[in-house]
Amino acid sequence: MNSKDGTLPSWAWIWLPIAALAVELGFRMLNEPVYRIFWQSELGPVETGTVVVLLSGILAGLIALQKVGKLPTRWLTGWLILAIVGSIYFCGEEASWGQHWLGWETPQAISNLNDQNETNLHNTSSWLDQKPRFLLELGVLVGGLLYPLYLWLRRRTRPSDPADIHYWIWPSRQLLPTALLAIIIGLPQRLEKLLGWPVPYPLDIRASETQEFYFALFLSLYLWSFQKRLYAK
Repeated sequence: MNSKDGTLPSWAWIWLPIAALAVELGFRMLNEPVYRIFWQSELGPVETGTVVVLLSGILAGLIALQKVGKLPTRWLTGWLILAIVGSIYFCGEEASWGQHWLGWETPQAISNLNDQNETNLHNTSSWLDQKPRFLLELGVLVGGLLYPLYLWLRRRTRPSDPADIHYWIWPSRQLLPTALLAIIIGLPQRLEKLLGWPVPYPLDIRASETQEFYFALFLSLYLWSFQKRLYAK
C-alpha cells in the first residue's frame, strides 16, 4: 500500500479498536459494579471517547477541505462536507452539545419534547436518532465489510486511480477491523431480542454505546484516510 492509499498508522486502525474493546471487557470482568456506574456514565470512557474520536475526524475533514480543488469532481466536495456535517451532528448529540460537561439546565421548550430531559435532538424523534443510526450502520456494513468481501471474492483490488471517484468514496481496507467490531458488538443483543438467546458474559455490556464508539471511530478513520489521500495526491 503506497502513500496514495491514505495509509493510516497501525496504532489507529489495528491497535486502537482492539485495545478499546479489550479494556472495556477487562474492566467489566474485574469490577462490575464500578463498571456499571463509571464506565457507562455520560462522562465515562465510552461516551467521552466517542466525542474525542469524532472531534479528531472533524478536524481531518476540515483540513481536507483546504485541498478539495484536487478532487476530480465537485460532487466529491459535497460528499466530504456531508461526512463532516454528519460527524458534527453525531459529536454534538453525543455530548448533548456540551450539556454533559457544562451542566446547564435543559430549556423548557426542549425538555417538553425530550424524553431524557437533555439538550439534544435524537431523544425527541426516531427520525433524528434511529434513522440516522441505521444509515450509519448500513454504511459501515456495506463500505467496511461487504465491499472488501466483494473485492476479495472477485479477486479485485480497491481502485487506485485518483481520477476515479470510487477511489475517494469507498473506505480503505484499513477500516475493516473497526467495521467488523462495530457490527459484531451489536449481535448478542440482537440475537437476544430476536431469538431470546441470553447475552453471554462478559458481553453483557451497554452495547449500543460501545457500538456508537466504533461507528464514530469508523467515521474518524474514514475522514483521516480521505485527508491523507488528498494531501498525498
